[in-house]
Amino acid sequence: MGPSRFDITRRAAVGGMAAAGAGFVLFGPRGAKERSSGRVVLEYWEKWTGHEGRAMQKVVDEFNASQSRIFVRYLVTAGIDQKTLIAVAGGNPPDVVGLWNYNVPLYAEANAILPLDELLAPHGVTVETYAAGVRNLITHPDAEGRTRMWATVNTCGTVAMYYNRAHFREVGLDPDRPPTTIPELDAAAKRLDVIAKDGTIQRAGFLHTEPGWWSWFWGYHFGGTLYRPPTGADDPGTCLASSEPNAAAYAWVQATCGKYGEGRLGPERTKQFRSGFGTAYDSALNGFLDGKCSMVVQGPWLANVINAHKPGLDYGVAPFPTSPEISNPAEPVGLIDSDILVVPRGVKDPEACAEFVAYTQRQDVVEFLCTSHFKNSSLARVSEGFLANHPNKGVRVHTAIAASPRGFVCPRTRIWPQFKDEIDASMQRVWNLERPAKDELALMTERVSGQLQRVHEMGKKRRA
Repeated sequence: MGPSRFDITRRAAVGGMAAAGAGFVLFGPRGAKERSSGRVVLEYWEKWTGHEGRAMQKVVDEFNASQSRIFVRYLVTAGIDQKTLIAVAGGNPPDVVGLWNYNVPLYAEANAILPLDELLAPHGVTVETYAAGVRNLITHPDAEGRTRMWATVNTCGTVAMYYNRAHFREVGLDPDRPPTTIPELDAAAKRLDVIAKDGTIQRAGFLHTEPGWWSWFWGYHFGGTLYRPPTGADDPGTCLASSEPNAAAYAWVQATCGKYGEGRLGPERTKQFRSGFGTAYDSALNGFLDGKCSMVVQGPWLANVINAHKPGLDYGVAPFPTSPEISNPAEPVGLIDSDILVVPRGVKDPEACAEFVAYTQRQDVVEFLCTSHFKNSSLARVSEGFLANHPNKGVRVHTAIAASPRGFVCPRTRIWPQFKDEIDASMQRVWNLERPAKDELALMTERVSGQLQRVHEMGKKRRA
């Protein structure tokens, strides 16, 4: 099961949290780990509340009823990633934890979680269990450079383009033929815009800043990538944010804001326009639901908001367009994101943890949970019943992105939260026309490269 000595100390965990600018409580819920009434009691920490939490609690309840050896306690835990690191460092970890996929590099490199290859193999769960694009979310090299499986997928979502079919018909666009390339998106957006005589935006065909959650992903739709992992022990990894495809993508973003049609958009007009949106994403005043935006970048969870607040909305879903040079509808480009399950190092009964985790990866369980969360399945095998009866009209599109060899995931580096903060800040400067996109990306690349180098040097000192 690997070394028993923790590589992550309490001081290192606290330092890591401070570096990320995150507040936390030192310890999360604590409960009995001993056998109770003949059962092994497992603590499962999870971040979900609301309908998502209720669906996962049902999975836990059904697992508990399915056998008499293990009893899982579902514990909703705020600040879950920070608290888990502290609990592992303190020698009192929960047994199973629901994290985000971007946590994998840090937790794996810190030796805070167990590799799951051997633990889950007897249960038939392997990397190949998952759709092709999903596999990078749960794997990472170990200290010897071997790619290991560190997590399973709890639920998976892919990011696509949601569009208002009624708006398309209104301006003479075919709602069954959404744009597939960036020029087609530009042309459709201009036709869908509604601009008052005084220049006030009343409806935007497309806005890069709505909702603005993925300011880092535009370059992937131009054939680029943000990061190259280390190629050896002396390589800190490379930030590629200023590469040609990324520069082209953010120049497009900037042109949309500042020069995209005579007087179409601008930082101040856009700010004023977006101030009329509902402040809550889960709201009938969401910019897309309220008809203020005709096309948005979003994940499958948007269908839940639509069904709850505007069930009659006639919407379509398509892969987000790419530059013409890389367009291939048979292999869509799209972001793949997921929640994950991990087993912390130091748990008392890894085999019991593996049995529960494997249960959550059964096809019927995955499809129940993903249906409840309005998401696509993470698995390589997807039942036709799941697709046919899914509450999201675009589930087949999301499924195709998950299976695509051109599905992409966030850069697999332990500094991704800081990396993303840098990109978010640069996106704001690009959108506000503070400096040319190419220059902003060059400066941001320099800052991120410095962070990669510093983390690499710290790692070398720890290993010395």
